[in-house]
Amino acid sequence: MRASLHATSHVTLALLVSLAFVLVLATLLNYSKFLTTYTELADRRIALVSQWARDSVEVLLNLGLELKGLQAAPEILAQAKSRYPYVENISLFDGGTGRILYSTSPELVGKQAPTEWLERQAASREPTWHIDVADPATAGTRLDSSFLKGVGGIAIVYSTTEAHQKIAMMRERLVATALAVFAAFALIAVVFALIATRGMRRTLTGLGVALDPDQEGQPETKDQKLPEPLRGPTDAFRHTAATADRALALAERELADAASSPAREDAPVAGEGR
Repeated sequence: MRASLHATSHVTLALLVSLAFVLVLATLLNYSKFLTTYTELADRRIALVSQWARDSVEVLLNLGLELKGLQAAPEILAQAKSRYPYVENISLFDGGTGRILYSTSPELVGKQAPTEWLERQAASREPTWHIDVADPATAGTRLDSSFLKGVGGIAIVYSTTEAHQKIAMMRERLVATALAVFAAFALIAVVFALIATRGMRRTLTGLGVALDPDQEGQPETKDQKLPEPLRGPTDAFRHTAATADRALALAERELADAASSPAREDAPVAGEGR
């Protein structure tokens, strides 16, 4: 009986460990997928804003207008800022002097652009560049005209706090869901293990009584009943065993009677000889 209990415990523990491994793996995969998808979506929206602002300004530059004389530049930057709610400011700077010519934040106009912007644009092999070391992050794009490349640049400063909050919220939900599923499955597994152990105990006790009829009078087997599917075969076994036992007893009596008959017949013969 103890062996059956230990076996059931080991099986239940193995199932719970397997479930925990699967849930951890599924949680990590779903979190990684959400993180990648959400980050790519945010980067794509910023890239669309940057591309729209660059194309709008380069159209004017290709008409022969100078960067310093773009009167429509403030309106273009304002419209670009309205396309993404987490943009803090958009600035247009001169590639030669490094000064900010136009910006959605008026206090930045006329100031020197951050050195990191200029260095990142100069080192980038692509028209776009990105700085996401800290919050807020910065996405930039190089401005080219029909006559000269790198005449200026556009820098979009945007907040990533909201994105980080949503990612943290999703991580907490995934972990909470995984723990709830594990707890529910663990409870169900323990309940079924107890039921299976009880049924196994009854089955083994009934089989012991069936195979060893001498146990029927023992206290520990009293009031124990076999499960319904096993009652028919067990009754048939008991009937066969009882029939065989009666046949053996009858054969033993016949043998005993046959052995005693010749002795009775010889007794009178011995008296006559005297």
